[in-house]
Amino acid sequence: MSAEIELGADDVRAARALLQWSQADLAKAAGVGVSTIADFEKGTRTPIANNLSATRRAFEVAGVTFTPTGPTIYSELSLYILTQTGGTEMRFRYAAEGATAVQDVVSVFGTTDGNTIELDAVQSASPALKGSIDKLVERHGGAVPQLNKLKQIIGRLADGEYFLLLPAQPETSAGRLEVERFLHGLNHPDEKPEGDELFGVLLTHYDIANPRTDRLTVIGKDLLPRRCRFCNRTSADGATFKKAAHVIPTALGNDHLKSAQECDDCNEYFGCDTEPSLIAMLDIQRVFLGTQGRGKVDGRPKLWFGEDVLVHDGSKVNITAQTVRHDPSGALTVELGKGASLTPSAVYRALTKMVLSVVADDQLPFLKETINWVRHTPNTDRLLPKVATAVVFLPPDPSAQLTVYTRRAPHPRLPHIVGEFRLGCYMYVFAVPFSQQDEWDLVGYFDEEDFQATFKHYALAGRWDHQDLSRQSKVSMTPRLKFVPKTK
Repeated sequence: MSAEIELGADDVRAARALLQWSQADLAKAAGVGVSTIADFEKGTRTPIANNLSATRRAFEVAGVTFTPTGPTIYSELSLYILTQTGGTEMRFRYAAEGATAVQDVVSVFGTTDGNTIELDAVQSASPALKGSIDKLVERHGGAVPQLNKLKQIIGRLADGEYFLLLPAQPETSAGRLEVERFLHGLNHPDEKPEGDELFGVLLTHYDIANPRTDRLTVIGKDLLPRRCRFCNRTSADGATFKKAAHVIPTALGNDHLKSAQECDDCNEYFGCDTEPSLIAMLDIQRVFLGTQGRGKVDGRPKLWFGEDVLVHDGSKVNITAQTVRHDPSGALTVELGKGASLTPSAVYRALTKMVLSVVADDQLPFLKETINWVRHTPNTDRLLPKVATAVVFLPPDPSAQLTVYTRRAPHPRLPHIVGEFRLGCYMYVFAVPFSQQDEWDLVGYFDEEDFQATFKHYALAGRWDHQDLSRQSKVSMTPRLKFVPKTK
């Protein structure tokens, strides 16, 4: 709603008064000049669009919402609901006149005493609780729409199933695993707790980040002023942030995971220079998975290999090819013509760029050489580690998945940052090169004893292939597809 209300000088003055900010305080928070604020409030000059947007954003981050009746500060109650199928963060924002509805919500899960809120962390989805939530929706569902989502989450649980109600999502991977195991024990008291055989060592050495790709997730949306991670510019330096910057290309099925820390110039560079090579390398996989991006055929790719064509029509793959061979075993081999060209090193840079988009801000100072390689100097004679690829039999997921492993403390042989990109059943594991936290070039890291002892779960994939993506000149693919009869 606030984005639809034009910001005026009276709004700025009133919002500053709510926060008890001086003009200098606002200018610092928004990353603009004090004179910009002063002239706007006096009515002598209207800020340019970027500065006006930054001013609004500074207020909103501080808790101010602009309404038709003027700026308002809302209080906020944050809850993290963890069930056996996953976690959901819920935020209830309310002004003073809406406090009663939030108090009613709290009373269902705990108690309130003045400004003190006490919630019971362990909750049971009893019929009584579900009935209380139904009544909440009847009373306050119109004013507090989040209650409808709360009803859906709890309603899907079996009667008596335990869930956890936490003030926030655990910050570390080890913390998340601990509460997940605790919840599992509540719901399955007769099962022996699983040991740390697979992930114990990994969680000792690494923090794990797996940003959501099944709903809108914007990296860095609350940071002001906006600063591009790749060129280090802000709007004061001439950078603009008008275009949607996708962390994973939309052609790979991602329309939800985005970055607020990638300027329009860098966005255009990646879209023209690096990402097309990654997309081309995954062309065959995209067709067979029926990956939906944007464009014709419901966004599914239609690929040309010379005169040969591959397309997914929404239910099956259609292949039109000039060369098809049968052998006595019943196998069918299809040889396709020349496909799209790609630059192998650009594929590696595109994979690394995704990791750089989501890695924690406090890691960026160690990755200056990496950022420079990805954005500015792609041609380098330095060695690159190979990218490990495998076909994994995990539950299907409609969204491309990105997992980032960040080392927690120095180690002489474990990579500082490891990226894991998954498209359907296809997994790509790669070390982020050129980090100041690494003491070696990481070539051969995947076969290192320390790596295999830490990333034990990769052994479950069975066979891994290793691709050398250091080549800096273009190559074209001429795929050969082999189909074998299904064994009974």
